[in-house]
Amino acid sequence: MHISPAKIADLLQPHKKNLQEIKKLTVDEKEELYRTGYALYSSGEYRKASYLFSYLVLSDPLIGCSWHGLASCKQVLEEYSAAIEAWNVVCKLQPQDPLGYFHAAECYLSIQQKKEALQKLDKAEKLSSEDLLLQNRIQILKSTHGN
Repeated sequence: MHISPAKIADLLQPHKKNLQEIKKLTVDEKEELYRTGYALYSSGEYRKASYLFSYLVLSDPLIGCSWHGLASCKQVLEEYSAAIEAWNVVCKLQPQDPLGYFHAAECYLSIQQKKEALQKLDKAEKLSSEDLLLQNRIQILKSTHGN
């Protein structure tokens, strides 16, 4: 099934949608909305992408990639509290993925919550033993912010 450009455009409007309408999205529509959100994010249209990812997490709150997209948008938009909430959901849904913890730590540091940031960095470090680039990024943040 193909979702029409008009429906995508409608979803990009910042007004509230009916929750029943959001819940009725098919798997194919969800996949297409995710691809569209990803394309918007990749082209720097973070606010529009965040609308689509918001609809996706409302439609199916157990899909981690939708939360990841929403968290990424909120972080880039410097909406750190919302980003932290979304990254924490990513951590719950994908507990073995160090990226959620790492990006949550970045957000905590942005709002001067060092203790929480260092806890998330410790968790990311434990989970990222095979990712040398991420290990380096963790060490840079830890050395810059004390530990």
